[in-house]
Amino acid sequence: NSNVTQLSKICRARTNFYHCLGHTYYTCMNLHTRLESNNTDSSNGFDYVRTFRGLEWICGGGYQETINQWNNFDDIPTSTPYRNCVNTFNQTVSTVHFCSSVQQTGDCLNTVYSNSTGDASAGHYGCENFRYTFAKACPGLKCTIGK
Repeated sequence: NSNVTQLSKICRARTNFYHCLGHTYYTCMNLHTRLESNNTDSSNGFDYVRTFRGLEWICGGGYQETINQWNNFDDIPTSTPYRNCVNTFNQTVSTVHFCSSVQQTGDCLNTVYSNSTGDASAGHYGCENFRYTFAKACPGLKCTIGK
């Protein structure tokens, strides 16, 4: 499958980027660092961290599920239920209840992925992909299978 081949190339590029930045990688991917930068607005900071930390998950712990569910996952990020989860997060998140907002959005995405594919493990993937993005800021959050 050419899409899987392309994913492998993207994962190799992400790994090279990680090695290039070396010990500064996690500082660059730190949400607090991005949001404290005078050059980054909050939505760009979230998107930046979400993109690279999301690739960490997809190319690491989520790789096998990504390969197994490739065709099923294709349209989910552009679906209305998915966008509703993310839009709600973007509109309601604040420093006061940041981690609970991440958990609620992860649970929402769990439902979206599970309902879209009919597969509880896909739901876990959807939640984990989002949760992993913010794992450093919210280390106690969990995604469950079949939630």
